[in-house]
Amino acid sequence: MTHALALACAAAACLLALVRWAQATSTRSWGDASAGSQPQRKAWCLALGTLALQTTAASAIAGPAAGIAIALASWMVLGWSLVLAMNQWPQGSLLWARRIGIAGWAGCVLALTVHALA
Repeated sequence: MTHALALACAAAACLLALVRWAQATSTRSWGDASAGSQPQRKAWCLALGTLALQTTAASAIAGPAAGIAIALASWMVLGWSLVLAMNQWPQGSLLWARRIGIAGWAGCVLALTVHALA
């Protein structure tokens, strides 16, 4: 796995957590805050796990400073982009953000596995 692809996966992984968070809060397009605190707690745990996975994978590839910067910047940029997309194309952005987020998670796990075996 190339370094650029691994870093792109580390950045894209946050989309899965962002989708879950948007669904657990009262957003105009997808949210349902009336579902209770359980989905919000799960979304919070997924967000923390995703941040840890992203930072670990990106740090293993590019070093600790770059890993932290990539993780934080991806949340800001992709979060902003997702908000724009979900207001314009709610169903399509939900579907594709979830798919890209899952692919990002899988890429992070693969990159960490390759790094551990090397």
